[in-house]
Amino acid sequence: MKRAKITYKVTNDEEQADLLEKVGALMKINSANTTREERQHIRAMGEALMAYEQSIYPIPEPSSLEGILEQRMYDMRCDNQDLAQTLGISQEELEMIINGDQKPDVSLLKVIRDKLDIPADFILDHV
Repeated sequence: MKRAKITYKVTNDEEQADLLEKVGALMKINSANTTREERQHIRAMGEALMAYEQSIYPIPEPSSLEGILEQRMYDMRCDNQDLAQTLGISQEELEMIINGDQKPDVSLLKVIRDKLDIPADFILDHV
């Protein structure tokens, strides 16, 4: 028999505070001592809290090539050195591009499009 998915909905700050308290109490339990159902509740509460916070504090999309490069580094959980290696350039060159001291050449823009999955129209509009 399939169980119904556990869901929560947060619509105001008071509900958020209450749910945070419940999550905190469940999180204090050692994960080895939690039941499957308790873990499902923690996940559902976390998802509801994230959805509420994203509706209240939306993160705007980057409006520059430098901004999207920084966002991709965050998304990929990498630093300048790792991203530079992915793009096939030096770390110094990447830092100059991010700081706005140097414009990327066309071949690098193609690599950025392909390796970081950034739409070509965004790149063209922000170079």
